[in-house]
Amino acid sequence: MADRMAGTTDAEPAAIPSFGLTWLLTRIPRWAYAILVLIVAIAVLWALIGKPILQAVVTGLAVGSIYVLGASGLSLTYGIKKFANFAHGDLMTVGAYAAFYVNVTLSQNIYLGVAYAILAVAILGVLLELSIFRQLEGRGPVPALIASVGVSLVLQNAISALYTTNVLYLRVTPPQDIPLGGTGLSFNVVKQGVTLVVAVVLIVFLHVMLRYTTLGKAMRACSDDMDLARTSGIKVRNVILWTWAISGAFAAVAGVLLAVIVNVFPLLGFFVLLFIFAAVIVGGIGSPYGAMLGGLIIGVVQKMSNVVFGQIQNQPIPLSFVLAAVLLAMGLFGALITAERRLRLGFLSIAGIGFGMVLATSIFGWSPFGAIRIEGGAEYESVGAFLVMIVFLLLMPEGIMGAHRQAAGGRIAALRGRRRGVGVKEPG
Repeated sequence: MADRMAGTTDAEPAAIPSFGLTWLLTRIPRWAYAILVLIVAIAVLWALIGKPILQAVVTGLAVGSIYVLGASGLSLTYGIKKFANFAHGDLMTVGAYAAFYVNVTLSQNIYLGVAYAILAVAILGVLLELSIFRQLEGRGPVPALIASVGVSLVLQNAISALYTTNVLYLRVTPPQDIPLGGTGLSFNVVKQGVTLVVAVVLIVFLHVMLRYTTLGKAMRACSDDMDLARTSGIKVRNVILWTWAISGAFAAVAGVLLAVIVNVFPLLGFFVLLFIFAAVIVGGIGSPYGAMLGGLIIGVVQKMSNVVFGQIQNQPIPLSFVLAAVLLAMGLFGALITAERRLRLGFLSIAGIGFGMVLATSIFGWSPFGAIRIEGGAEYESVGAFLVMIVFLLLMPEGIMGAHRQAAGGRIAALRGRRRGVGVKEPG
């Protein structure tokens, strides 16, 4: 179709594909790129730092599993309602407090607490849709987004009024970490094992539901085109309510799992909301499957950043090395996202200068500007996760498994479109 609109005919000879690096880069799925880059990063850091990186990966997978549940629920509501729900983290907090009420106040089993939390937050999500967000339909995403911020503040203050701001504890006593053979690594059966198992079970449930059930197919149809789904006979309002209920249930489970790890307090979910948004952006906004992969990536990168910044804490870092790293990163990213040849050559020149400065600083100890020291290094663990998010926004705005949006930018997406014969201009 694009070729016909451009004035070509079927009689014209087809372009002969060149099986080079560009051809390979445009044929490998984006999720495979992401996993490969993460594995390479883990291997490099393992070689440089050692076993602490592998321990960070184990912990990051558990934390990432919680992000997966939160990001999956957030993606479900975004896919249908088309706005970012800033109250989603506080729904996780409500789930944690609901489990606390049953588990501690009523002295019941934690499993009953989880069931009560799922029911309570699912109903809360439905009530929010009926009372607030349905009334804002047709006004665009901004009013609903602002309303979700208001809901977030209301939930935080309501919880603080009921339970005060004190840190509370569930009646769950995680066992001691167990060593993993002779590897020097440790594993906690509750904090890590149960979290991973629950996340995997719910991910499989979500996959089966979206792919094979009538409700799941209706949810995907509404996400693709709400008006077309309505004219096709799908009861859109019921689908939206079910989406809020499922999203709330996932938020409740994520909140309880998080409470087991870090205890219960009014800002429990709010503190991880930005990581959940990062997972959604990395995976692809509106894609539950992308959110699953994005959550694991963000969790692992976050915990590896903790180790990396902890290792360089109070170590002298030449300012020339910092400047070189900035120039190198700016040059490479600029070359990747720029289509104009002159600008690309300019960015590559900047990257070359940065690379030369890195070599001069690393090999010859060149440091004309002095050095700095990072204090409290482990406190910067969130930096790595958000740097990954920024890189994806620059190079792959649609995310790992989001729909292709060449017009929105992204040189990799444009390369894919060009190699497939689609008449889409590169951004820039």
